[in-house]
Amino acid sequence: MLKPEGEPTAGRPSRRGVLMGAGLFAGGAAAALGLRSALAPVSKDVQGINPRSNAWYDIRLTGDGLMDNQVLWFLGHATHGQSDVGDVLETASRIQPGDERSWFDAWTQTARRVHGHAQNAESKGHLLSAGQAYARAANYYRAATMHYTDLEDPRTLEVTRQAATTFEKSNGLLSYDVQPLAIPYEGTTLAAYFVRSPHAKPSAPVILLHQGLHAWPEETKWVWEGATRRGYHVLMFHGPGQGRSLREHRLSFRPDWEKAVSPVVDAAERISGVDPRRILLMGLSFGGALAPRAAAFEPRIALCIANPGVLSWWEATSAHFNRFLPGSLALLKSHPEQFDQAITALADRWPTAQYWLRDVYWKHGARSPSELFRKLEEFTNEAIVDRIRCPVLIMEGEAEDASPGQSQKLYDALRGPKHLMMFTHKEAAPLHCQAASTALAEARLFDWLDENV
Repeated sequence: MLKPEGEPTAGRPSRRGVLMGAGLFAGGAAAALGLRSALAPVSKDVQGINPRSNAWYDIRLTGDGLMDNQVLWFLGHATHGQSDVGDVLETASRIQPGDERSWFDAWTQTARRVHGHAQNAESKGHLLSAGQAYARAANYYRAATMHYTDLEDPRTLEVTRQAATTFEKSNGLLSYDVQPLAIPYEGTTLAAYFVRSPHAKPSAPVILLHQGLHAWPEETKWVWEGATRRGYHVLMFHGPGQGRSLREHRLSFRPDWEKAVSPVVDAAERISGVDPRRILLMGLSFGGALAPRAAAFEPRIALCIANPGVLSWWEATSAHFNRFLPGSLALLKSHPEQFDQAITALADRWPTAQYWLRDVYWKHGARSPSELFRKLEEFTNEAIVDRIRCPVLIMEGEAEDASPGQSQKLYDALRGPKHLMMFTHKEAAPLHCQAASTALAEARLFDWLDENV
């Protein structure tokens, strides 16, 4: 696929590409091979972030390319009333590049300020204004958790719970029919919300919605609000490794994702008004790898939506660093101790790599780079893709950088009904999960569902 002038090329890694590739992995492997001098720092602020492109979406607010990518995600939420542009930009101005605590503190401060506005409005009887402010505050609390991995900080759990309670408060004041659920799961529960559509027929389809590695389903309002406006119910949930399930119960990701989805299907079937023949499953980001896996083993899924589609998350992950240093996986296999030492040493001097490792260790229940990558090897759909019988809708942006090329590979491997929905540079919607372009994503997704469900 050709990229227009100004877009990142193979020689100019994207933000996620740099994170997953040249810096973290090639740097670590080179260190293990005694080649430290071959890799010079490329950024004055955070090693491994530059070079950066001149694309419109490569915003430069914090001095940290990964953080800027995450800031853009929350800027885009203004479309659906979950952020205000001024709040996001002002918060970004207080974030120090590569400093996790700075990120957490800046977003928490903004969340509390807006939370205060909501409480003041509510006390004076301005319930609509209060509901809108609570919705923004909830999203800012969620933002604080996105780039913060201090498991010992009690504020992590406190902010997680504030995100939930303010979200629930906003729904009541804004007249959304949202029911909190605790879905039984292997001796504990998965946090979930059932959003009932006021426009649904007596028996209506339901979308089971989950996110991926970082985001929460609550902040994916373009899906759950877009659905309820069109007569679809939504059951959004926090799977193992995600959001509240991770922070409240310390549940880790699992490759057999159907074990997380089947209890959610059970719950959906017990809800009045849900058509059990039209249970749809949607996964975003890393969820675009997890949802197809679940669809292969859960026969009650009538349609799978993968945004983006991923045939092999392991291949996507390993390709980022293999491209920059061929043979690095061989080092991982043959000398795991050296690989661990190199990656750990690199993380000690590079904040972005340190964040990535701490974040993914936590979410996958790993304690070393070699253990982590042994776990990641299990996240592939290549051996089971032919078991998928339900139709699959794949949503893909031309500038996809987390798992480039994987949507096409999944599409090609599927044997049943399938559709690949592309989002382009010309539409100003080329990014991972249509970040900053959710109005278009909402329209195209639900227009397609209205025609096919």
